[in-house]
Amino acid sequence: MLYDRDDHGEYLHFATALAGTRVFFEVVQRIGGYRGYGVVNAPVRMAAHRAHRRAGAPAKTAV
Repeated sequence: MLYDRDDHGEYLHFATALAGTRVFFEVVQRIGGYRGYGVVNAPVRMAAHRAHRRAGAPAKTAV
């Protein structure tokens, strides 16, 4: 679960593991009048996905 806030509200979001090599789903909740997109947390999500791939976790592919 990742968190961001601005002067107008808050933003909660999490991402699934990668499906294949580039596809993931993100679930978000805006609280109040948050105006951003959680961009400050993108490096954290990308690092987690990269670490998951490097750990040898099997990639999930769509059928």
